[in-house]
Amino acid sequence: MTTTEQDKEAIIAIVREMADSITGAQSTRHWASDVLWFDIPPFASRGVAPARKLFDDTFAKFESCKVEILELDAKVNGDMGIVCTVQSTNIVLKNGSTRHVMARQTDCFERGENGWELIHQHASVPAGGEWDGKITTA
Repeated sequence: MTTTEQDKEAIIAIVREMADSITGAQSTRHWASDVLWFDIPPFASRGVAPARKLFDDTFAKFESCKVEILELDAKVNGDMGIVCTVQSTNIVLKNGSTRHVMARQTDCFERGENGWELIHQHASVPAGGEWDGKITTA
């Protein structure tokens, strides 16, 4: 396995770990201190603290949360890496109601002294009409 392939596997493993997390601390364990983040609710932050609070507040309402990564593409160029995913999330709230969310997420990483750190994340849900979760490529 080449170094580039090992680097891809490393950042993909981080994305999978974030998808399986259930606390703000777990979700942001690999985030740079000055990360820039945009998420599905109308929310953006710079730094880890606002994201941890939002994650903790959100996860506190969940009985369970299961994320399935349907599509994944990763690229590494030197000390920069990007992972793009399509995710299907099934949520059971503590009140018993359920939610299903399809989302696209882009995670941008930079390799530093402490290994790979997330420097930017953007998650969004499709706007307008139904979406089958497929990515069309050339």
